[in-house]
Amino acid sequence: MLAGSGSLGDSNPSITLGVMAVQGAFLEHQVSLQKAAEQLSQRPSLTVREVRHADDVTSDLQGLIIPGGESTTMSLFLRCNNMEEPLRDWIGQENHVTWGTCAGMILLSKQMEHQKEGGQSSLGMTDTLVSRNYFGRQVDSFEADLPITHPRLLNDPSTKKEYFRGVFIRAPAVLEVTDPAVEVLASLRLSEKVAPVVVAFRQGRILSTAFHPELTEDLRWHRYFLEMVLGEMKV
Repeated sequence: MLAGSGSLGDSNPSITLGVMAVQGAFLEHQVSLQKAAEQLSQRPSLTVREVRHADDVTSDLQGLIIPGGESTTMSLFLRCNNMEEPLRDWIGQENHVTWGTCAGMILLSKQMEHQKEGGQSSLGMTDTLVSRNYFGRQVDSFEADLPITHPRLLNDPSTKKEYFRGVFIRAPAVLEVTDPAVEVLASLRLSEKVAPVVVAFRQGRILSTAFHPELTEDLRWHRYFLEMVLGEMKV
């Protein structure tokens, strides 16, 4: 869908988003974004670009999704293609909204547990300690119901469910939050013997989820991301 001629204050504003297209379900994210936009009252017109090179990280992007994949491979790709600093600069700018899913959560965190030998660089943007593969290997992937309490995530026209069916694929988890600015949005407790761990949070203009909303038909998290972008646009 091509962006329309909307501007700030229009009933149908234009949004330009980027989805990092290195690994993971980036096409599914694009589809979910378009569907979610149709559910918003503003009905924004979206342009969604695939981001593969440093030159793709442009100032006119208003939002960026860093999807799942293998975090070490993605980190190496960013380093070899000189994308780390452009991404850090872009994320740090006002009015830019970022969402990391699974590997994206790992790459955005300032601290990582269970790094591969030799270490792994990150973008270092969120005040969290994240454990890579906290829930196990690929064969340990699973789905679980996550309680939803945030009012903006409960306000969905397609469902009245007070939980979200999270898809966890070799997923990370947040072991520690190191700044009160981090707002926990979802936690998961697999058994009574194990303490709950954070699997979704927001810190300012950054959203992180350990699971994969793009692999479900539930659009709440994509709606929330778009609302964050629109909020920064002051629409």
